Amino acid sequence: MEIKTVVVGSIHTNCYIVSEENSKEAIIIDPGDEAEKIIAAAEGLKVKAVVLTHGHWDHVTAAPIVAKHFNAPLCIHKNDEAMMTYSNQIKADRLLKAGDKFDIGHLSFVILHSPGHSAGCICLYDGKKTLFSGDTLFRGTWGRTDLPTSSETDMEKSLKKLLSLPADVVVYPGHGKKTTIGEEKNLI
Repeated sequence: MEIKTVVVGSIHTNCYIVSEENSKEAIIIDPGDEAEKIIAAAEGLKVKAVVLTHGHWDHVTAAPIVAKHFNAPLCIHKNDEAMMTYSNQIKADRLLKAGDKFDIGHLSFVILHSPGHSAGCICLYDGKKTLFSGDTLFRGTWGRTDLPTSSETDMEKSLKKLLSLPADVVVYPGHGKKTTIGEEKNLI
């Protein structure tokens, strides 16, 4: 697995380009801004999907441009579609739910629904050592719960679910540096 991190926008959102080395198949996670920069970083790859971890503007603004460029479906959890559509006039091609999968080459990622920061927050987990956590879990903290559709109660449940993953799982958050589940075990 190859993971390229492209930091974009005014609040430094991590956009991830995840590819399988042999097939060159890829997914792009959270293209929040600077579409040209993301497209350049993904050139030569067969982008199978653009996946949004939630519907906030800093994670979705460049999504329609990137999806159109690669002729890839734009995917978001069903609970955040309205937020994305309202604030950014963006329409999803595929609505996600917990348990949905994305396969790129021999790699597979499952959707973990992780509400709290928003009702439709998701994480992508390869079932082994890699988790893309969006704004659910950061290094040393978690996403805000004072926004529309946020919930402290849901966030606590989502964090417990994520922190039950193996300690050596590497966490790639929506902002900031990567971490591991083991490093974050004492959050709650």
